[in-house]
Amino acid sequence: MKKFLTSSRPKQVLKNFIIFVPYFFTIEKWVLLSPEKNLLLLSNMMLTFLSFTAISIIGYQINDFMDKEYDKNHPLKKNRPIVSKKISITEMILFIFTLILISIICSYAVGINITYLIISYFLLSLGYSRIFKKIPIIDILCICFFYILRMLAGTYSIEFEVSIWLYILTFFASLFIILIKRFAESKKNLDVRYPKVSIFYSLGFMPKIIKLSLFINIFVYLVYCISETLSNERNFYFFISFFIFSFGIYRYYQLSSQSNLGESPEDVIMDRYLISSVLIYLITLILVSEINL
Repeated sequence: MKKFLTSSRPKQVLKNFIIFVPYFFTIEKWVLLSPEKNLLLLSNMMLTFLSFTAISIIGYQINDFMDKEYDKNHPLKKNRPIVSKKISITEMILFIFTLILISIICSYAVGINITYLIISYFLLSLGYSRIFKKIPIIDILCICFFYILRMLAGTYSIEFEVSIWLYILTFFASLFIILIKRFAESKKNLDVRYPKVSIFYSLGFMPKIIKLSLFINIFVYLVYCISETLSNERNFYFFISFFIFSFGIYRYYQLSSQSNLGESPEDVIMDRYLISSVLIYLITLILVSEINL
């Protein structure tokens, strides 16, 4: 059982928490609902989370299987169960089949739109493993769309609309993190599979692109705050979240630049200051929503 848990890459499950983002940005609408409706929507979010967790794990299994010959020479990836043959092909197929059943059942229980998004995610994952990850820029754009699909699923699961600026921010924030990851990997020559991709992300202009991406994220969030205020969706206190967001994303940039943790986003976000800023940010959203009522 342990080998399947390891092969599932538990740390990567953190990516699927983006499904809960729409909840925190619509919390002022939730307090107006009955307890029964709240419980239903919360259960929908949990099922959506489980569905995307299962389908993303499938992507990891397929990716490990397709790259196992290359990953044998990787200092870390060579220990993955599929690469090291701790999981046989038969076991992998049975594991994938089980995950497909879990994902489809959970998504269909929420709604057909979630099922469509799950299928889209799976097809995009296959395309990424076979084609897109070999092409610079296209590879990171593909990963950005994975995050957009998760965000859409979170929105569909709670039946509330969120601002288009949140989707734009999701795109640029994921782009920022992935650029840092690719640049860090290229510096350490961790990608022996596709040298052209590694060479592209090691080019001298990449740090400037990453810094530009940082400022774009801060700017987009500021525009989002202005948009929400002008449309009377939020009050002026919502701008407090802008400063917390700016600190958090700059802290991520600082850590990944100075401590060479960029290739492992899940390790970067364990920083106590980042965790504190996220908690303060969520508390601020809740308090601002209460004031807005």
